Amino acid sequence: MSVNASTTIKAPVDTVLATFVDEAFVRHVSDMAGTQFESFEVNGDTSTAFTASTVRSMGSDRLPDVAQKFVKGGVKLTQVDTYDAPAADGSRTVRTEIKVAGLPVGATAHQTIKPLGENETSVDVTGEVQANIPLVGKKIAAAAEPYIGKALTLQARQAEAWIAKN
Repeated sequence: MSVNASTTIKAPVDTVLATFVDEAFVRHVSDMAGTQFESFEVNGDTSTAFTASTVRSMGSDRLPDVAQKFVKGGVKLTQVDTYDAPAADGSRTVRTEIKVAGLPVGATAHQTIKPLGENETSVDVTGEVQANIPLVGKKIAAAAEPYIGKALTLQARQAEAWIAKN
């Protein structure tokens, strides 16, 4: 199943990037998504290529009905964002992989964070949800797509308010 979203944030690209790798912001987004924040780690210098890994958990009651049959106590979600070094214009390409522990379900996405002038940044996300479960995989992927899509775009939507507040 496919995920596509685009958001414009009224802030320079460097400010947006700093927000995306701020643990307090990541905790805030986790709360907004209804997940339990477990950990966040940045590996590498954010002025070049680096990775950011986030682990969250979610109770089975927050999952689509079709997935609840396979999960009784909840799930652990691991998201790894691999940021390329900045391009000449300051834009970044981000490859995102989300894995669900214990289930053959996950998502991959490609994000582009690019400046739109000095004080605006666009964040474009395209992605795919996969569920490799015989007979019901397509149903689970279709049911999971809105959840994964919201998770991938929530960060961008929340960033502008966070930046304005901080």
